[in-house]
Amino acid sequence: MIKTLPLGFLLLALLPGGAWAQLIQNSDFFFLFGPRSIPSQVVPGTNATVYGATLLGDSVGYGYQVARRSAASLWLEYVPAFAVHGISTASIPGSVDNSFNAFTLGVRIMIPVQSRISVYGALGGGGGWFHYAVVASDPSPNVTSNSTAHGVFDFGGGVDFRLSRHWSIRGEVRDFVSGAGLSGSTGVHHLLPVAGVALHF
Repeated sequence: MIKTLPLGFLLLALLPGGAWAQLIQNSDFFFLFGPRSIPSQVVPGTNATVYGATLLGDSVGYGYQVARRSAASLWLEYVPAFAVHGISTASIPGSVDNSFNAFTLGVRIMIPVQSRISVYGALGGGGGWFHYAVVASDPSPNVTSNSTAHGVFDFGGGVDFRLSRHWSIRGEVRDFVSGAGLSGSTGVHHLLPVAGVALHF
């Protein structure tokens, strides 16, 4: 009886460790960055043209694996996305802020195609903060920007290349669908191509 006690305590100690090891492989943080280009466009109802610009896009979020069937896995993810440093000038005095931020919750499906390479698709929804150009006439015509909150639907896909147990290189293109004519978009689409690293733990 005395000899079996240490073995029992050892098993009890190892079980939580094994559960923790499994848990930490079900999470990832991703740090992705890339350019977002917007075209020139005419301010609705005016003859003023706002010139195009290139913004810095970034997406730093978190994913948690909730299910696995065969090799495919289903993840819940929180995706904060930003496009910043996008000030445009125009054909009349003034400037326009084309930046936006969006915060979405959604799902991601990952499918491995090789031992280190997985492809994935994602979709989600949430809200964001956007800007749009307006022309003021006091004291003289000039262009500026107003801001507004708006609902967001996002979808996209990407590739994840595993470097080690804890790190991978990841690239994706995600479309944040919102109101028309916001933050430099001529329609409702706000494409954000980004790449960077993911930390798996």
